Amino acid sequence: MLYSSFLKQNTSSCLKRATAVTVLPGMLTLSLSLSADTLFLKETDLLSDLPVVTSASRLKQNQHTSPASVTILDRETIAASGAQTLPDLLALVPGFQLFQINSNRQGVNYHGVNDEFPNQLDIMVNGRSVYLPLLSTVLWHTLGIHPEDIERVEVVRGSNAATHGSNAFLGAVNFITRHPAADADWRVSGTFGSMNSQNGYASHSGQLDGLLYRVSVASESNDGSNRFHDAARRHYLNADFNWSPSLHDNLTLQLGYDEGMSHIGYLYPYHRFPSGEHYVNRQDYQAHHQLLNWTRWLDSDRQLHARLYHNSLRLDERQPGLNDILKYYLPEHMQDPAAAAALLALNPDFRGYREHGRTRVLDAEIALEQQSKALHSFTGLGIRQDQASSPVLLQASDISRERLRLFHSSAIEITPDLLLNLGVMHEHQSASLHGTSARIALNRQITPQTSLRLGYSHSERLPSVLERDGNYILYGVGVVERANPNLHPEQIQSWELGLHHQFTHFEGFLDIRAFHEQVSDAIVNVRGNDNASQKQNIGYWRNQGIEAQLKLQPVDHFWMLFNYSYLDNRVGDWSQGNQPIEFRRFPGGQLAPRHTLSALANWQLLPDLNLSTSYYAMDSVRWRRSYGTLEPQPGFQRIDLKLAKSWNGPGHGLELAAVIQNALNKSYQTFYEDHRFDRRTLVQLKLTMD
Repeated sequence: MLYSSFLKQNTSSCLKRATAVTVLPGMLTLSLSLSADTLFLKETDLLSDLPVVTSASRLKQNQHTSPASVTILDRETIAASGAQTLPDLLALVPGFQLFQINSNRQGVNYHGVNDEFPNQLDIMVNGRSVYLPLLSTVLWHTLGIHPEDIERVEVVRGSNAATHGSNAFLGAVNFITRHPAADADWRVSGTFGSMNSQNGYASHSGQLDGLLYRVSVASESNDGSNRFHDAARRHYLNADFNWSPSLHDNLTLQLGYDEGMSHIGYLYPYHRFPSGEHYVNRQDYQAHHQLLNWTRWLDSDRQLHARLYHNSLRLDERQPGLNDILKYYLPEHMQDPAAAAALLALNPDFRGYREHGRTRVLDAEIALEQQSKALHSFTGLGIRQDQASSPVLLQASDISRERLRLFHSSAIEITPDLLLNLGVMHEHQSASLHGTSARIALNRQITPQTSLRLGYSHSERLPSVLERDGNYILYGVGVVERANPNLHPEQIQSWELGLHHQFTHFEGFLDIRAFHEQVSDAIVNVRGNDNASQKQNIGYWRNQGIEAQLKLQPVDHFWMLFNYSYLDNRVGDWSQGNQPIEFRRFPGGQLAPRHTLSALANWQLLPDLNLSTSYYAMDSVRWRRSYGTLEPQPGFQRIDLKLAKSWNGPGHGLELAAVIQNALNKSYQTFYEDHRFDRRTLVQLKLTMD
């Protein structure tokens, strides 16, 4: 009933707006019929050295024909990296910034002006967005996915809102899990080490009367750092079922459940807290998801795709006690237990960090994919419902927002070595809130191994539930945060020039991207005359620079991967409202690292002995943090080592590995001023059986 009512009210006006941006480009591409050898992927392409990617346009393309720079982290790279979490993998992508918020919480962004909750990057698992409307970010520890579950990662570097919508404002990441038919029958692993880490993992793949399935379970725990005692515990389960009831149909069902606890806290000298003290609190969570995909081959040139998914997350931050209220939240002249008790009585839902509430996402989509000699297109319609409730973040039991989207992507072969990529998406949420994102790219195949790409995109990001409806009243104190129903979309215009070259004499490639981006109407926090904060569209910045990725395998037993990014970031200064005098204007300047570098080298020392080394470096940076602090973080260098010994026999394999993170330094500062990443040593044992 909810979707029916929404469609009746909004479909007519939305279709009128979207006709020019969706139907007309489709008609234009369909009118082009050129006789030439196609650049599009055929069955033979699947056997070539170039991997197929889908995250950039929904079309099956390779890195020469994609409309954007796409980094692929394959299974070999994932294994060699020694990564313990999904964000760890993204440090191997040019231009990505990985930071540790505390011992068990991480943040990831790309070309962003970061705070603790980066909100302009879409993260997906098998195409299912895991972006949280309640917090306008991703909580990585609630995703219920283990690095052993991941077959590959596709990372679109650059705005991809024309393909995946608002959340892909600066880029998109898609974690693709192992297929049941391509995995070992059994996988079992255990990891033990620093911070009293105790992690177990197991998966099983099989077949029942034509139904392929894969089930994985994991349990993880550690005690956190000695200083903050920010421990974490979690248990999660995933199931993947694949069924082809006929030669023309394929169905995939994926289910997941994740529950546990972690700790949250701002680890810098907050002026309201006693000197050297930090309020760190426990947060319990429970998450689950369901994803259903259906593909039907209508004929040899057309496929119908349908997708339905549901995400749910409950966050339960522990309520502070009377001693916490006295110590951290009442000024000196109110240090009275009766005052603390009165504050809690007036605000029974009070939480120190407000990360408390429930959120769910329901998304449905249907699309038609068509392929001819000179045209490949993907056109569809989707609807998404975001629901959130929080007595502290929203001051409401339930807020629901529905969003309709129309989208089209096409690749048009102009000549055998010249390809035009077009993409557009129109999103409609209400009469006053809608956005259109479009992209065009021209790909020139200079030689069979070398391609050049020139691209332009204009993207719009609609505000999230939290940004538009965030509303918090602390009774006895006053309004802390006020909603802003007049927020409008953020804007970005970007140009890019890309070069991709595959080496012929040895395995490897070179990928270079030069870019220029202008972000305007960015949503930032401003404090008003009544001392209450409110989100407003007054932020703006410019990014320009160059990124490079190089992979070389000169001999069979050795390969290496290099990533470098130079980012010239210029942020404007804007009024912060009625802040203390030292914070009344946001000072702007460079608020992202200028240089980031990562590398991975893998040696097969012996047939059963492997050594890999990872290197990460970031220069000094000022982050735009949660409460306006702009203390610089010094640059750092980090080296991780992994040494693995394997024993393989008929139908089984055993691997014993030692992993040392930050091997050559005792610790380094990351994100918050008082938080440091210490050296971590882990031992892993893995068993596979077929």
